[in-house]
Amino acid sequence: MVEDTTYLTHKQAAEAVEFMRQHKDEPFFLYVPFLAPHTPFQAPKETFDKYAHISDRNRRVYCALIDELDQAVGKIREEITRLGLDENTIIIFMSDNGGARYTNATDNTPFKGGKFSNFEGGLRVPFLWEWKGVLPAGAVYSEMVSSLDIFATISQILQIQLPQERPYDGVDLLPYLRGEKAGEAPHESLFWRSDYHKAVRKGNWKLIKDTKANLLALYDMSQDKEEQKDQASTRADLVKELETMLADWETGLIPPAWCNVMDYHIHDGERVYYFPL
Repeated sequence: MVEDTTYLTHKQAAEAVEFMRQHKDEPFFLYVPFLAPHTPFQAPKETFDKYAHISDRNRRVYCALIDELDQAVGKIREEITRLGLDENTIIIFMSDNGGARYTNATDNTPFKGGKFSNFEGGLRVPFLWEWKGVLPAGAVYSEMVSSLDIFATISQILQIQLPQERPYDGVDLLPYLRGEKAGEAPHESLFWRSDYHKAVRKGNWKLIKDTKANLLALYDMSQDKEEQKDQASTRADLVKELETMLADWETGLIPPAWCNVMDYHIHDGERVYYFPL
């Protein structure tokens, strides 16, 4: 058993910095999966005190968690510069899901839903890339991308020949991010499934399918990113097309390998959508 009383976010940042110092003269891969912001909601008192203007204690400590995360990422970024590795390091920062609304510490307004759901509040996350001298600084890319694209992109950059007898979900994003494929989209469609709560996005259209509640919802993401206007009843042809795409995609998946602990729900007017926790 390892006993260490250092605040975890501080410890992760320190270990990351030390790793880079040890491997600065050779190629390295560093993955830093910060726990923050996440339960248990615990933060150093001095950081917690910075947010005394927030009356809700739960949200106040959550802000402190994000503050600590920001400082930790900054220390890693600063060390990359100090070691002179800026132009030879690809930095990727992202979250694994949207804010967990059920904690009452955060919400994803104006987007619906949050962690564990396939509404935009659960799927839209920060996703930042930096590669000095290669990627344009400060650029914003607005086409659909996925965390699965990281593997394909890095494999291509490192010129790793992947086995050809298997499918890969991700695509190489580099030519898109550099503007070499302007006007083209990396993905025609993207899919998500969490047991009975599923979604497919094709172009501007997104279908939510909740088999537990026996509900379907169709949204035009070009005009309704908040997913407020369900158009399933007027676009039966499109619903059928997207349902077929979703079913075809699922044939390549295995059944969920773990059981959910509980079923969470959100109210959407008179309807209730479920998703597993």
